[in-house]
Amino acid sequence: MSMSDSVSRKEEKAIQKITHPAIGEIYCLNEAEARATLHEICTASLYFQEGVSILPGDIVFDVGANIGLFTLCAAKQGGHIYAYEPIPPTFEVLQHNIHLHGFDNVAQARNIGLSDRAEEKLMFHYPEWSVCDSWIVQDDWIEFMTENWENTLDLLQIADPDRYTAIRSLGSKSLQQGAVHEIMERASASQMQIECKFDTLSGVIAQEDIQSIGLLKLDAEFADWEILNGVKAEDWNRIRQVAMEVHVQSDAAPVSKFFRERGFSHVAGKQLAMGTSFVWARK
Repeated sequence: MSMSDSVSRKEEKAIQKITHPAIGEIYCLNEAEARATLHEICTASLYFQEGVSILPGDIVFDVGANIGLFTLCAAKQGGHIYAYEPIPPTFEVLQHNIHLHGFDNVAQARNIGLSDRAEEKLMFHYPEWSVCDSWIVQDDWIEFMTENWENTLDLLQIADPDRYTAIRSLGSKSLQQGAVHEIMERASASQMQIECKFDTLSGVIAQEDIQSIGLLKLDAEFADWEILNGVKAEDWNRIRQVAMEVHVQSDAAPVSKFFRERGFSHVAGKQLAMGTSFVWARK
């Protein structure tokens, strides 16, 4: 049995089904994480700002698809989705969600990540908070979330209102901070390594025979430049829009410049509360 098979079987029992008013039923690994992500996508419309939109029939690349919440949102808007998720147990939930919503004909799930080369390498998987999955250990981010515990608690108000209320009811700020620290420690302790496959964006464009991409959605922890550098110059001509979370705040300005140099006439960005930034680009 491979390591990925073992992890997949270990997590199979943990898959839950929840309901969200904007999207209906979904499978998830962690309810709080799923609700926070749904708020980001459906309520805050984070990916659909600065004029970014999906037209019926658009090809949409969902890079860093996780369990497929953006994929479902894009499919409901009439997009044809290629969803890339390298972590096998997370990819399994992505497949379940596509099938649950009857989008098998419009959403293609691929169990690979994107980078600047085709290769296999170890990823760090956090079952307690899978949106943190990365090819580097997330200790610095977990420390940041712990130090900025009040912002983390605000996120918890959206993700898990009952736990938020319980923590807020504690007698002092030091006790509240300690409770947030416990949550982050538990997320960190769940870490495991899984070998995953990667290709370049230009590589998959060629394999799938893609002529145009209406929207390139990027949210891949600390792989921002690797993914961008995996696109050949001629392939940028195929891409009409980009919505991208930038995981190092100081990279937001260089990433914006990168897009302008590749023909995107409207590029905008903003800093997010949890130590990252976001960039939208349109032609």
